[in-house]
Amino acid sequence: MSLPSLDVDVLVVGGGAAGLTAASRLALNGRSVAVASSATPATALSTGRILLDVDDPAAEEWASFTLAQFRRQGAYYVMSKKPVVAMTNLGTRMRQSITSPLFDWTRTDRNVAVVGFIGNCDLDPDLVAREVGRSRRARPRPYWFSPSYSPELDRDLFVEELGRALMQDVSEETVVLPPMPQRSPYDIMAELRKRSGKNVVEAATPLSWPGRRLQSLLEGVAARLGVTLLKDRRLASIQLDGGEASAAQLSSGGRSQRVDFNALVLATGNVTSGGLAVEGRDIVDPLGIFQVASSPASGIASRHLLSALSSGMVTRDGKAVTRQGSTLRNVIPVGSLVRGMSYPLGRGLGDVVLQAWKAALVAEDAL
Repeated sequence: MSLPSLDVDVLVVGGGAAGLTAASRLALNGRSVAVASSATPATALSTGRILLDVDDPAAEEWASFTLAQFRRQGAYYVMSKKPVVAMTNLGTRMRQSITSPLFDWTRTDRNVAVVGFIGNCDLDPDLVAREVGRSRRARPRPYWFSPSYSPELDRDLFVEELGRALMQDVSEETVVLPPMPQRSPYDIMAELRKRSGKNVVEAATPLSWPGRRLQSLLEGVAARLGVTLLKDRRLASIQLDGGEASAAQLSSGGRSQRVDFNALVLATGNVTSGGLAVEGRDIVDPLGIFQVASSPASGIASRHLLSALSSGMVTRDGKAVTRQGSTLRNVIPVGSLVRGMSYPLGRGLGDVVLQAWKAALVAEDAL
């Protein structure tokens, strides 16, 4: 059974931060773009916090465009020239350049209360208080709250109940809450500030709503620019004609879909994301087309594991190289799929989006 075929300027395979960033820039330049994704991207599992190399001119360019698009969706972020030290849901620190100055819990906050919701595993106030107390004189005070209402189903009653509890029972000036289960939770947090008179903030939290929120915002940017988002589509094969790719076959369950294109952007991630495969002790391209190699790295005792995690697709002038050593002029790998861009090389979301932002120009040149 087949799905309707597509014909686009650019097919992007991989719907995480890298793929959506490249797709958005290409669409901004007037190209017809489709993004195919098959699973939950690593972006949605992240903390949603981004550290950029602000000395890179591309950082200002990317941030100016992307954050303006975020604001159109009701999410207010700014780029800080100096990294902000944020606090996580484990009480540890992390550096970020893209920050929500009103709602992010940072190291500079004083007189802090950490409030957990019974039944919510995202934030354990007792654990956070102990961890922060190891490295700082001012240990936050832990509180537990058992909400009678859901912020998703009974928003107004939830805000009224929690706002009253924060005002009456919490003496601290800053209140850290678990992530709210909404794409744009800032109206709830602003209302809680108004009702309680407290500085209500959120901890950096992986595997929860902040990553999903960032993923949703990036998808929103792409959709607003006219990008076609193809969910539940796995790349099954690529048709090669001479030194370039001309079409791809996507699969979705028992269905298939052909996409013809002029350029192909691969943003499927490294071995941990399924973009690369394990074959014995080697890391390979699952399609058997592209050349894969590891990068020098350190920090992990097992050299085999280190080699696997630092492996990526080999490129030449930003374009993919086949196993036979030839360059495919219109196939552009981006993000953590590229050799040198993957964990454990210290590369995070900031490096990924900037690399993808620049790689979009390579794709543009191939058209």
